[in-house]
Amino acid sequence: MKKIFWIIGALLVLVTCKNVYYTLSGSAASGTIQVVSFNNLSGGGPPYLAQKLTEDLKTYYLQNSRLRISNSEADYIVEGDITEYQLLPLAPGANQQAAQTRINISVKIRFTDNKNPDNNFEQNFTNYADFPQSTTLAQVEAQKIQEIFDKIIFDIFQKTVANW
Repeated sequence: MKKIFWIIGALLVLVTCKNVYYTLSGSAASGTIQVVSFNNLSGGGPPYLAQKLTEDLKTYYLQNSRLRISNSEADYIVEGDITEYQLLPLAPGANQQAAQTRINISVKIRFTDNKNPDNNFEQNFTNYADFPQSTTLAQVEAQKIQEIFDKIIFDIFQKTVANW
């Protein structure tokens, strides 16, 4: 008889917990966020660089948080500039040519939390991707920019709202 009560109790716990979800990514932050269009102050990179970062960052917040995108009067504001886009030769190879090239991108972020100004910050985020000398920049630039932006956007998200 006690065994039946334990089984029924366990089933009740399972049934009532079926709507509990746990995620290792994402954010508990809710409200609105404004992602102000980024500027490319680096003097390098393709012309679409700043717009791509802006749109990719908005998409990341929408997909990984409960925040809604706002064009004004948001709870949180992310704005900034692409401050560096560099091609750096790495690993000397034959004939004094680089065996690899690195694309390095830096973004300066200003984050404003209108709910709690103690969370406001300004910070640089930098990342890179390498490609072999056997390929040209034109062949890999879009792919490498996406790799770099994925890392930078993840870092920005973690710093801004992921820990709330």
